[in-house]
Amino acid sequence: MDTKAFLPEVKLEVPVAGGVLAVFQYGPSGGKPVLLIHGVTSSNRAWQLFAAALVPRGYTLYAVDMRGRGDSNDLPGPFGFGVHARDCIAVIDFLGFEKMDVIGHSMGAFVAVALLGTAPDRVSRTVLIDGGIALPLPEGFTVAQVLPFVLGPALARLKMTFESFLAYRDFWKVHPAFAKGWSGALEEYVDYDLHGTPPNMTASSNEAAVEEDSIDLFGNELLESTLLNLKEEVLMVRAVRGLQNEETPLYPEAALFETLKKYPKIKVVTIPDTNHYDILLSDAGAQACANLIYGSN
Repeated sequence: MDTKAFLPEVKLEVPVAGGVLAVFQYGPSGGKPVLLIHGVTSSNRAWQLFAAALVPRGYTLYAVDMRGRGDSNDLPGPFGFGVHARDCIAVIDFLGFEKMDVIGHSMGAFVAVALLGTAPDRVSRTVLIDGGIALPLPEGFTVAQVLPFVLGPALARLKMTFESFLAYRDFWKVHPAFAKGWSGALEEYVDYDLHGTPPNMTASSNEAAVEEDSIDLFGNELLESTLLNLKEEVLMVRAVRGLQNEETPLYPEAALFETLKKYPKIKVVTIPDTNHYDILLSDAGAQACANLIYGSN
């Protein structure tokens, strides 16, 4: 893998409750605007290859650093999908658009659904990438019992310190999700995530934000109501493997399609040979997502 980083052109600071939200503009102004929302411990840099695929086609992409992550990591709580949705409305207002396409990955897909349910008139299209539908809760288990299995490695990383950017890259290079190889884009992704001063550097995500936001992954009244009452089709793009590149994906096919009986407006398309991370952080995965959503070149 030899994919280069694709950097945003502009960093914007959007006033929100408690401070300013960092938003990054990929591509020159004036293109078709798209709002991008990242996952639970991620950042705007998760979208760089997706942006590289779409900016040449005339799109301008605005990728948020959600409250408690990236350059928005000093924003205070409360957190939760409703709060993130209101932050996104503030972004749309700040940018001066009546409405925007909204695309979310992982937890960002849940926020995209919350945004659609909160302000449907501000959303022209909603796309979910490997997220957005309540995760199946094994029978007899509580959310508190299941969360460590789903987010355990990510939460453990937030408690770690790293002496340098090189050390943090080495940590990520052995992550099973990136078994296909390392790249300049991945290096940019992990470098951007590391905050602080050597030798005591840490991942940028606020642990309290991650824990608070994760509770509703297994069910949320606003999300459920929104999905049950969809007026327009929502595309869900699904990976075939999980967060650790395991064979069991975040959304096992049988369970997902049973759930979709409740949500006839959701159309699911699976991208082969992708996991929860490299569906966006590999050139092939990002290109496939771009083509599914906006058509081929």
